[in-house]
Formats: sequence, C-alpha cells, structure tokens
Amino acid sequence: MRMLVVGAGAMGCAAGGFMAKAGHEVTLVGRGGHIDAIRERGLHITGIWGEHTVTNLCARTDLSGLSAGDFDLILIAVKSYDTVAAVESALPLLDTNTLVCSYQNGLGNAERIAAVAGWERTVGARVIYGVRRPELGHIEVTVIANPSALGVYCPEAPETRVRAIAEAMDAAGLPTVYTDRIATTLWGKVAYNCALNPLSALLGVPYGKLPQTEHTVAIMRDVIRELYEVAGAMGVALDPATPEAYMDVLINRLIPPTAAHYASMHEDFQFKRRTEIDALNGAICAYGLQYGISCPTNTLLTRLVHAHEEIRL
Repeated sequence: MRMLVVGAGAMGCAAGGFMAKAGHEVTLVGRGGHIDAIRERGLHITGIWGEHTVTNLCARTDLSGLSAGDFDLILIAVKSYDTVAAVESALPLLDTNTLVCSYQNGLGNAERIAAVAGWERTVGARVIYGVRRPELGHIEVTVIANPSALGVYCPEAPETRVRAIAEAMDAAGLPTVYTDRIATTLWGKVAYNCALNPLSALLGVPYGKLPQTEHTVAIMRDVIRELYEVAGAMGVALDPATPEAYMDVLINRLIPPTAAHYASMHEDFQFKRRTEIDALNGAICAYGLQYGISCPTNTLLTRLVHAHEEIRL
C-alpha cells in the first residue's frame, strides 16, 4: 500500500510507522524539527507495542513534487481545526482510486473531508489508543482501550478496499477492525472523549481519578445525557442505547485499561497548544443549538477550556 500521512504528529507517526515497518510505502508530512529527526535517525517507537526504529519512511515538510495517483490512501491526522486546510492541500494528489481517511478525534471531520473529496472516497476511523511524543523523532504508545475501527459512509464507497486496509493495519501491529456502523462507533468515541478529556485536562488528573468522586461522576453523567439527547435528535443510533448503560460501560470497561492515561488535551495545556474542544463538547453544543436542545454541562466545559486556552496562550 502507498500511504500518505498528512499531520505526522504522534498519532500519525504511529500509524505510518507501523505500516512502514510492515513493508508498506509510507510518506509522512509534518513539522520541521520532528521530520528532520526522522530523516536523520528514523522514527523511534516505544511503549506498549514494543520498541522499534523505522527507517524506511519518506519524511517531508510539504507536498511539493507529489502527483495525483501517487497514493492509495491519504491519512488525515491533523487536529480537527486544520482538517479543511489539510484536505485542500492534498486535493491535487487525488485520483479516482485514492481514499481519504479521517484518523482524528471529534465530530465533523468526515463531513469536511467529504465536502472536498466526496463521500465515495471518505473513510471514517475510530481511533482509541494513546500516543505521546517525548522528544523529536520519538513517539510512545501509552494505552489502548479498543481496536481502531474503519468504515465507509455510503454504498458508493469501496467497502472491500476499506476492509483490506483495516486488515493490513491490523497485520502491521495497529489493532484494527472494520465496522459497518462507523457513525455509531465514532459517536461512542466522542462520548468517551467528551466525558473524560476536558475534566482530565482541567483537573490535571489521569482518567482513573475521575470516577473516584461523586462530583466528577455527576459531571460525566450530565455530559453523556446531553450527548445522547443530541444524537437522538439527529437520528444517530448509539450503542449502548441509553446514557445510563453507556456510563456503566465507561466506568467499568473503558476507563480501567486507560486509568493511568492523561487526555491529550492535558498535554495541549502543558505545551500551550490550541485544543480540539470545539470538535468534542463544543460540537455537541453546536448541534444542540441547531436542534433546540440545551447542553449546559457541555457548554460550561467548553467555555472553561477556552478560558484556559486564552489565559495561558
């Protein structure tokens, strides 16, 4: 497979690194210092999936000189607020066989990709493992809650090819499955992120601390209740079917294996970076406004995160 990763940060490098290690032809596009380190020493990967140094990567800081048809799959791994710019920059590289995958957090990314590339070429991904970058050229895989899931949104999309991509990723050491319910799966990940990320960041604690007080549990319960109400109004089928059942899954099944993990938003705070809150709790608020649903808890968390961004940045 010929794969281009646009946004070669921690997550993009994990996907690209393991695929290259498995023999696929991978090009990473990212920022200068990190890309320079990969060019000089290879990509160093540590963490729960072992220690590896991957040297058969093409690492670049831009897309100049690349042509339409050079890639079978373009993986968009930028922050959600950069999705449109990333897809538009990659548009000249698309031909009729090129697929574009949103390998990102949050809601709205697939819609932004499809607006440029078309739904028939858009692939959704639910990614639920954690990666950090301790230093330039080095990423650490810290935790995984479930295998990643790939899926398509319309009958015109090449389901067989996307199944093969999921199988290739899984064989490369990136636990991945195919799903025919990608929207449901993605909203489940968004529920996880909305409940945990802002609280982990604002309170400065790992996920495992959040179920330990009635105050944080009450906040998480309200976040999920509002999200389920919005999803219901939008016609999105969620699994499990009720917010009460989801809270049980969250606390008893999803948080324990990721108990020591801090939200990526916590790292954004540390390094004074813009967060993806508008694609998470902020997106629930925006959809709620469209459908006349009040989302006071998600609104407050969104405002608190933005206040932290503005004060610290």
